[in-house]
Amino acid sequence: MTRGFRLPGLSRLFLAAALAALAVLFVNHAPPASAEHTGKRTVWSATMTVGTFSSVLIGFDADSGNGALSDRNFTYGGENYSIRELFFQPSDRSLNFGFSVGDQAALKQPELTMHVGNSLSDLRQFALADAMTAGTALFWTNSGLSWEEGDTVRLWLTVDLSALNLPTLTASFSPEGPVNEDWETNSAHDLWSPTLTVQDLSTPASAPANRGCDDSDSSALCSSALTDNDFTFKGVDYTVKAISYNQRKVASDTNTLTVKTYEESLKLTLDKAIPESLQSCLTLYAGNAKVPFADDGLDRAGVDAKLSDSDRTITLTEFSGNAWGMNWSAGDTVKLRLPNVGCLTLTLSEAVDEETSLQWRRGGTADSSDYQRISLPTFAAGTTT
Repeated sequence: MTRGFRLPGLSRLFLAAALAALAVLFVNHAPPASAEHTGKRTVWSATMTVGTFSSVLIGFDADSGNGALSDRNFTYGGENYSIRELFFQPSDRSLNFGFSVGDQAALKQPELTMHVGNSLSDLRQFALADAMTAGTALFWTNSGLSWEEGDTVRLWLTVDLSALNLPTLTASFSPEGPVNEDWETNSAHDLWSPTLTVQDLSTPASAPANRGCDDSDSSALCSSALTDNDFTFKGVDYTVKAISYNQRKVASDTNTLTVKTYEESLKLTLDKAIPESLQSCLTLYAGNAKVPFADDGLDRAGVDAKLSDSDRTITLTEFSGNAWGMNWSAGDTVKLRLPNVGCLTLTLSEAVDEETSLQWRRGGTADSSDYQRISLPTFAAGTTT
């Protein structure tokens, strides 16, 4: 059983960074790769102009207005923090880090480290897990610091990604070879490219004409109506058991005095289900129609993909009107295609407990004009793919 993993506030950014590490690999269609979470990320950074308050304390105090801190606020683990005081006490050389907002105890984590220094020779590191608590403050004694009023001190809080035990991100591209640019017109790259000899199928008189082939009807076997009714997708063999097309139609029911609209729809029934997570990789070309299996977030005429019959039947309904305009008739020969344009599959080693959006950065050099950031579909809660 897969254990659900709840992502802390910054972890989504870490996953996005991991995707960035994979980007160049997939530009060149390299073999499958994975991204581990390593290195450090900065949670908060600021500079402080040291001031004196309460005669012996040196640092920053929001209440008295002594000292100046360039940034008082940060977020970690989904919680907001606001720094009220940050001071050094010469008598016991202690460093105190106090908050007006946020649970300071929640910061005592092994992955967090505070870096403090007003010069390279005076740079110190403080593990937050080792800090003592007093009221709303964290503090360390014998800090080794030696601030003076007027000093400029740099501070930054980092998180060690390897200590977070975040899920591993694995990515694969199918097909592994390069995809040629002529895939839209060249059926040599297709997963499936048969022709269909259209047949009338039995439907209620009030419904639109239902045309195609259906193995459950002995007079309309798909094995004879289709020149090829088998294809392989991501290593799984599928057989087409039925394909049908309904024209858009408005019909009146004289008994109930109602008008019913039948939307234009295309149904494809297979011998086994295509995983829903992979359906967005596929688009069915039927004559002059281009019908995506699933909503991939791109701008196009509205398509509603509905699953039935244990997910073996994919019903593609065009609900913006008769936009496809296929208009099949019995005896027509229709060209069908499933282009093999390639599919990037991202898999987490553990399921996320809440919906998580990622970005993929592809590129290039460090030049900001040489990369592209692409939003990807989200990992739904409880999923890994």
